Amino acid sequence: MNNQWISFCLAGEKYAHPVESIKEVLNFQEPSPVPGAPYDVEGILNIRGEVLTVISARKLMNLPQAPSAEDAKIISIETDDGLCGIVVDNVEAIVGFDQDTIESPPNYESTQIIMGTVHREGQLFIVADFQPHCEHVARQM
Repeated sequence: MNNQWISFCLAGEKYAHPVESIKEVLNFQEPSPVPGAPYDVEGILNIRGEVLTVISARKLMNLPQAPSAEDAKIISIETDDGLCGIVVDNVEAIVGFDQDTIESPPNYESTQIIMGTVHREGQLFIVADFQPHCEHVARQM
């Protein structure tokens, strides 16, 4: 059971994502656009000879777009069909909590990405898993 999570910020909220599927965290680089790509795909990057499909977490989660901050990061996620990167506002730390502590808010159905929330050391984290979406996008690209 996964108990290591990477914490990051997006539109002023704190999020956590399972560490197990993350290859690395990269400084933001402007990707090359891909004509006809899905709405949330910003483009592609060449990272040490591997193609990384870059996805905007803000677009994916219907959050307002913000100017690129200098501490923006790309969380690189490995899929069976290639690498996918999720652009977030910044990455904070590795945090630990058990998956069974994730709570679904009342009257809320989890989505493909949002698993629920967790309270840890007085902070609320929105627990997300981008892996299924990255696998879907990697098959399309």
